[in-house]
Order: sequence, then C-alpha cells, then structure tokens
Amino acid sequence: MRLGTCIALELCVAAGAVGGMWVGVGKAVALAGTYTSEAEAATTGPAPNLVRLPAAELHVRVPAQTTVFDEPDDVLLSPIGGALARVKLNHGGTSLSLRLDFANGSRAAFKPQQTHYQSDPRKEIAAYRLDRLLGIGHVAPAKPGAFRVDELIAAADPDTRTYTAGRIEDEGVAHDGVLHGELSWWIPDIRDQMIGPWRVDEDAGVALWTGYLHPRTEIPEEQRALVEQLVTCVLFDVLIDNADRWTGYNTKGSLDRRTLYFMDNTLSFSLFTYGHKTNLDPLFKIEVFPRHLVERLRALTPEAIQKAMDVGDDPLGPLLTEPEITAMLGRRDHLIAYIDGLIAEYGEANVLALP
Repeated sequence: MRLGTCIALELCVAAGAVGGMWVGVGKAVALAGTYTSEAEAATTGPAPNLVRLPAAELHVRVPAQTTVFDEPDDVLLSPIGGALARVKLNHGGTSLSLRLDFANGSRAAFKPQQTHYQSDPRKEIAAYRLDRLLGIGHVAPAKPGAFRVDELIAAADPDTRTYTAGRIEDEGVAHDGVLHGELSWWIPDIRDQMIGPWRVDEDAGVALWTGYLHPRTEIPEEQRALVEQLVTCVLFDVLIDNADRWTGYNTKGSLDRRTLYFMDNTLSFSLFTYGHKTNLDPLFKIEVFPRHLVERLRALTPEAIQKAMDVGDDPLGPLLTEPEITAMLGRRDHLIAYIDGLIAEYGEANVLALP
C-alpha cells in the first residue's frame, strides 16, 4: 500500500511539473519577493554595500572531517603530482580539462588557467575548501598544480597528440612555458544521478524531490538520503552561485546512485548578491532544510572564509577576491532571510526538519 502511495505521489508531482504547478510554489514566490531581480543582469563592478543581517551568535563546531569518499583528503591528494605517465582530454563541455595519469599510479583531473571564462581553476579549489568548512564533504578534494606545456604534450596519447597539443597551446594560458591550474582527485566511476525513473536535474525529477521538501510532507525512506543530499546541494550552489549545476548532465553520482557528487564548480563565485536564476528556482521550491548546515551558514564569517582560502604565494591565489567573498555573504544573508521567513510561518521544527 505504501509503495502504491509513493508511486501515486511521484506521478502527481511529475504531472504538476509538466503543468507548471509546483507544491508550495505560490508561498515560495511570495517569500522570495524581489530576490531574483539582480540575477537578470550581470554585475561587473565591485559588489554593492550590503545591509548585513544581525550577526549570528552561534558557536558552531564543524565536526571532524567526514566526506563521501573512501579516504581522507590528504591521503587522496598527496600522491597526485610528479612524473606524468599519460595525458588525455576530458570529454564534455567546452572548457579545457585534462585527465592526468601519474607514474605512481594516481590520477587527477587538471583544469589549467585558460581562455574560457567559465572554467576558472581557482574556483574549484575554493568550492572544495568551502565545502569542507561547512562540513558537507561532497566536493572532490582539490589543490593547485603546475606542469610544463611540453611535458603535458609529450605524455599525450600518440594518436591524439596533435589535437591535444593544439588545444593546450590555443586555450591554455601559460607563463614561461608552465600551465598553472587545479588538480582534483579523480572519482573513479560516475553516472547520472537518478531519482525514480528520472535524472535529478530534469523537470520531472526536480518536481519529485522538491515535492518532498515541504512541511509535514513525508519523504519515502528509500529516497531520504538522496533528497537530503539534493537540498544540501541546492544550498551550497546558492551560496557559491554555481551557474552550471542544473544546466544538464552536471549532477553525477556513484554507481549505486546513493551518493551525489558536487562536481564542476569552476563557474561559481559571481559578484551577484542574490544569485543566478538557475540556482534560485530550485531553492524557491523547497521549504524544508538541514538544521546543521543552516546553523553553519549563519555562523559563516569573512575571516573564516579568508583563512580557508589561503594558498600562500601560489599563482592561483587568492582563491577568492574580497568582492567575491562579500557577494557570497550577501547571498548567504538573503538565503537565511528566505529560510527565516518560512520559519516564521511554519515554525522552526517544521522547516529545519532535516539533520
């Protein structure tokens, strides 16, 4: 009987998506107000002066590092580097991304400084460090890296070496023959993240999982873990303003489809103080959030962010500029204001109902 109820709910929610009707959307729009107005035009100058929300008095201790990966970050990152054994172009997207195999058996994705504005390597490292600062643990560990252009080309597969060399030389931004960028630990196996019969980023899939995230709505036990990961991803993407998550095929997960990976964060950390519509749309369909992450967002300070982003004198630094941090805290403030509006209406226990 319960299975039949769940199937009926899935079909109803999916039908609502096709018809343009979302559970709770009217309430969300009312609470959102003019939240999305800034996202209609790009911000090219310094972030505007923000009216700060009252400072949080929370003293949140981020727990010891836990991630969805099998080993601690330092264990995964330390072998990455050294002599190159093989270089391949990664497929998908228009930016320059390479798969590097090292002589010691480790593997990494390498995104160098490049001509493509949508792929800024420092921002991938910034997303990883912010993910860990917030105690989330879904972004693959990343660090700065640098390689000589001639070494990269020499290690490229012989049958594609000419093409690979052309892309590296045309699109990479090298300094004295060296390409600086970021190295992400290579997640061995990924596949499209699904919920029911749908991808989590297609309309029917979004309708299904956002439909569960409303006060006093029961989340099916078999989907609870994934739904909690999805709402966490929404909050993270609004915070960093990742404009590329929900644009299609950028929500990947583990082979068993139990774990969502927060991958490809280079098109993030804009100067918007509200954020891109692609991030705000799923947010405004949600009225239930994880309590501990909301507490950590409230407690986030410029000083903590700056400390987390320190890479010393590495050429990629600073990972985030002061205007980017200011804009991010502006998005945080508006995000918390939206959640507080829901709390005022439904009560804290009903809104912060996830762990």
